Amino acid sequence: MFKISNEVKVAVLAIVAVALGFWGFKFLKGINVLTASKTYYVRYNNVDQLRLSSPVFINGFQVGMVKDMYIDDKDDKTIIVVLNIDRGVDIPKDAVATLIGLTLMGGKAVEIVIKNPCDGDCAESGTYLNGDSKSFLQTVVGDPSQIDAYTERLRAGLSINIDSLARVNPDGIAASVDALDNSLKNIEVITRQLSELLALNKKSIGLITGNLADISGTIKENDQNISEAIGNLTELSKQLKSAGLDQTAQKATSAIDSITLSLNTLRSTLTSTTKTINRVDTLAQKMVRGEGLVGKTLTDEELYNNLVSSTRHLQLLAQDLRMHPERYTSVKVKLFGKNKPKKYANPLEDPSYQLLVDSLERDYNEKVKEE
Repeated sequence: MFKISNEVKVAVLAIVAVALGFWGFKFLKGINVLTASKTYYVRYNNVDQLRLSSPVFINGFQVGMVKDMYIDDKDDKTIIVVLNIDRGVDIPKDAVATLIGLTLMGGKAVEIVIKNPCDGDCAESGTYLNGDSKSFLQTVVGDPSQIDAYTERLRAGLSINIDSLARVNPDGIAASVDALDNSLKNIEVITRQLSELLALNKKSIGLITGNLADISGTIKENDQNISEAIGNLTELSKQLKSAGLDQTAQKATSAIDSITLSLNTLRSTLTSTTKTINRVDTLAQKMVRGEGLVGKTLTDEELYNNLVSSTRHLQLLAQDLRMHPERYTSVKVKLFGKNKPKKYANPLEDPSYQLLVDSLERDYNEKVKEE
């Protein structure tokens, strides 16, 4: 049985991915490369708000889209628009590709106006069509003469409504206008009088404002003194209200009891501190004698050597893991061809490991000299 290699599988997958990407890119732009279509060209003087992928309609039904736009190199003024039309749509030679407005917010489309269907004599793909353009208002209303008719109707309707209001109350509108005019004049007089009043008393208003600011500042600066004075007055009032020798003696006794309690608390604190210091001294003596884990670590030479040896082995393992990571992984990925095993390198020969060993030996020799 024929076996397909991994290289062929990867190549086929890459070709399919590129093809799908190309098709998707074109599809997002509105072009279906899997569907046959015809191309037509139209000349316009202005293509404002017309964009690539703008729709092309025939009687409101979309039959294509704008494929491309570029300036005619013959006059550098005319814009040539390339239309991509579905293959099954026949366009007569006298058809007019009209630019129309889509909405009030903007946007343009192409409307192909067909007067008579073609009977065998249709425009072939790659030929030029006649071009025209309409504004949004012309697209909605139609012929410009109809716009004048609508305007005339609107003017006549407004005239009839105004005449009706005048016949119902001939003097009402004039009276309302006069009342509104009088109100505006009164408002103007009041505003002028207020301006004059403020101008005459500008200096006085400034002095009053300054005095208020000084008073506020003085109160703020002496806020603490005022609070202390109020507190002293309150305390004095209480003492005068409840003056008596018995109460004074009770206050003195309470003060003495408080001092005694504070001294007892201080004595307890000193006792606890002494006990803590004694415990620390005992622990230090045990460490010096080599008792406990910390003491053995400081005094036992064999334990220290074992720690140094374990550190060296860990460093060797780390160096080997850094230099040969494939020895510690169970998943191997092969893309093209066969992976050749790398030549094993002894971690003892790694320069970084030699530097580490020298550093550990130097530290050990310094410790021996200190002892």
